[in-house]
Amino acid sequence: MENGFITLSEALKIFNLRDAKGMFVPFDIEYRTFNEQTKQGGKLKTYYGVKYLPEAKATEEETTGKTPNHYKNRTRNIELSNGEIKKIRIDFIVSINNTKVIY
Repeated sequence: MENGFITLSEALKIFNLRDAKGMFVPFDIEYRTFNEQTKQGGKLKTYYGVKYLPEAKATEEETTGKTPNHYKNRTRNIELSNGEIKKIRIDFIVSINNTKVIY
């Protein structure tokens, strides 16, 4: 981390941090929304105490009937502090733990 900035790859490493029990460490995230179909977006969303949720792909497959390809689509699942699951596009991450993300 230099001058209060981190790279996207460093930000994604924060997603994967685990505690001594092997659980994902919560983090704060700020990102912009985007609608692929209408090419509209830009709302700034901030969530506190979210956790990376790589195992949510099984749930997605059951509900949508297709296997998500998060790495190809540049998306990740996060679990909000209230238990809700959100899919975010990593290209639109603005900051992680109040540290700006640069590309």
